Amino acid sequence: MTKSLKFKKLEGLIAAPHTPFDKNGDINLKEIGKQAALLVKHGVRGVYVSGTTGEGVSCSVAERKAVMEEWVRQAQGRLFLIVHVGALSIRDAQELAAHAQKIGADATSVVPPNFFKPGSVDSLVEYIAAVASRSPELPFYYYHTTMSGVTLPMPKFLEAADGRIPNLAGIKFNSPDLYEYQNCLRVCGGKYDIVWGVDEFLAGAIVLGARAAIGSTYNYAAPLYLQIWKDVETGDLDFAREGMTKVCRIVDLLVRYGGVAAGKAMMAIHGIDVGDVRLPLRALTAAEKKDIVASLKEILGP
Repeated sequence: MTKSLKFKKLEGLIAAPHTPFDKNGDINLKEIGKQAALLVKHGVRGVYVSGTTGEGVSCSVAERKAVMEEWVRQAQGRLFLIVHVGALSIRDAQELAAHAQKIGADATSVVPPNFFKPGSVDSLVEYIAAVASRSPELPFYYYHTTMSGVTLPMPKFLEAADGRIPNLAGIKFNSPDLYEYQNCLRVCGGKYDIVWGVDEFLAGAIVLGARAAIGSTYNYAAPLYLQIWKDVETGDLDFAREGMTKVCRIVDLLVRYGGVAAGKAMMAIHGIDVGDVRLPLRALTAAEKKDIVASLKEILGP
């Protein structure tokens, strides 16, 4: 058994930024600097690039390399950069992981394949080890999400992976199962960093011990979440509940208009144009985008 490495646990908000596309559907790297500047201004501590919100699996390997390279340029010294390198092809995932380490990213992460899925905890550990080993100097976060269809028990995964994946730092926990989340926090003496990933459950996760959270709505509403975090920690629960009501209204907008597409439209309130989503996701009409922006402004207030 290989000895595990030790990494500092994450703290605060980590945004999952959208990948900007131009009118032709090509990567628009020029907008990334604006995205990074806004996140720094709003007190966000890091970014999780090319994940679900970033439509990473809808981009080519070359495109994903270009995106991570630009984020490295924009993030250094300002934002902790986690790069999602998951792909249906393990060779693509390994190539992306190696590139992330080569260019100076801070950490890597993987959502498991969702067609040929790992069928057991052991097969998941074997797969993750094969990818994480290509960036051995960087902390690695497993991306646990209900969207992948891989519903293996995360406490068992951590126990099985302990020592077998030396650079395993923790889990990006995108499941509303707070019971499992608590168990993950305690596994192996609490050594692993279990980062919360469901924005609309944030207050509850903070109460249960979350010290960091990764989310898409932090791209345009980080001050709201930072105030909620402060209110929970100071015991101002009435204010925290009011804040979480706003969060749920934002998530309602996302659900109504198609998730990632709606989130991209919301960036317009900060003067940032990240374009439309890629097929098979549905692009929104101009009228829909206008309604989304107006609704978000009303929710967030002056």
